[in-house]
Amino acid sequence: MKNKLAARLTSLLAVTVMTGSLLTGCGAKPDEANSEEPAAEVTEEAPKADEEGEVPGAPYFTKGVYKSYADGATDPDPYFYVFDSESAGHTDDGNTGTGLPFDAEQKDGSVSFTFGGEGESKTVFTVTDVKDGLITGYFDDDKDLVMIFELLDGEDPATFSAQNFVNGPENSVYNDANGWSVKYNADVFEVNQENGSVSFVYTGESAGTNMITVTYTVDNKGEAAIKELGESWGKDTEFHDGPFPGAEDVTGYWATLTSSGDDSGLCMTAVGRDYMEGALIFEMTEHQSGDDELDMGVSDQLSAIIDSLTFETYEDSEDGDGEALSPIEKDMETYKEVIDGLKEGTYYAFADMDKDFDALLVADADLVYEDEDGNMTASEAKVYGLDKDGKVKEYGEVKGGGTATPLACADSTLFYGGRDYMNKVHIDEAKSEMVVEEGEFFDEYEKAVHVVFTAK
Repeated sequence: MKNKLAARLTSLLAVTVMTGSLLTGCGAKPDEANSEEPAAEVTEEAPKADEEGEVPGAPYFTKGVYKSYADGATDPDPYFYVFDSESAGHTDDGNTGTGLPFDAEQKDGSVSFTFGGEGESKTVFTVTDVKDGLITGYFDDDKDLVMIFELLDGEDPATFSAQNFVNGPENSVYNDANGWSVKYNADVFEVNQENGSVSFVYTGESAGTNMITVTYTVDNKGEAAIKELGESWGKDTEFHDGPFPGAEDVTGYWATLTSSGDDSGLCMTAVGRDYMEGALIFEMTEHQSGDDELDMGVSDQLSAIIDSLTFETYEDSEDGDGEALSPIEKDMETYKEVIDGLKEGTYYAFADMDKDFDALLVADADLVYEDEDGNMTASEAKVYGLDKDGKVKEYGEVKGGGTATPLACADSTLFYGGRDYMNKVHIDEAKSEMVVEEGEFFDEYEKAVHVVFTAK
């Protein structure tokens, strides 16, 4: 059924993590003992049927989030259609957090969906009724199954997460593009992303700053990265090895500072591991108040995040040791020959330009600059991808108009342009072509994510 469309699912490696002792007492070694803001109204009013029950004209779906389920279902799976506009969006599975991008062509009486990108066949949804925020109808491949789309008031398509909507704030899930995920309590944690790191900042009652900062770096491997970080805390930092949270068979490199030597109550704990081409580091900052009950409550919240750490696995791609490859590792493996041939100082990045694989973008150092978040970006680059035979091919170049419009990606599409134009480009693997759609797609570009480059 189209209400069950989902991208290739990833299975989580669930490993029991013994972190009760990790944060039991600030800086202890592993082997030792907010008010809610009202939701902003972001949806537009959907069309309504007249009193005689006639189906109104298109559009039926406007910007917003719609829950999809079969008519009469008593316990339907949580599945959502997130419309960024009347013509495009993505699906979102509340159980797995996965989905597919779609295009939607709305005509009087029907909506034609294309799931997964250009080149895919269309699926027609016939509208039979529109009433009280409910859109009723059927898909052309199963006319006997009546489907309902229910508009969810106050949900912002730009920030909507099906998993978090279903699980509630206390069981919110953060999925990182580098292949790891954690659960956290959104009522007492604020999540921030900046300069390649993500932080979980405790917002409940506490003494000083209490937070977890997660960083992936290609500058060092795990042991060297932890050594550098720990030494920056001062001479009292202690180092040791132990299991890494979420992956007990992986060596973790630990640094602990039980006291900063002043009256602030500051103490630090960090653990790193070798990960992909560099290191993955979890750094925990705590401030103790001297109130054991208060301090332990904060420590338990931080510990719960670490306890929930899991890593994605991929059954269709493994390295020589039988260890599952992450998305970036798979990209590095695919384009290894091209990357190995780049001159030192050349920048490269991976960009979602096809529904089945990432493209490789390559830019000379003089074309790369920092964006407003401190990430290295570029406005032009060479594009490499896979052809219909699965071989790496140089597809050409994309050239934007300057530093105000860095390259950005969304829904298997790369955006490049300047002040007066913004083009879309994707790779058609079946035809071994790079397809450019010229225009002024600034609204879509504003929702896309800047492509971040790394120096070789």
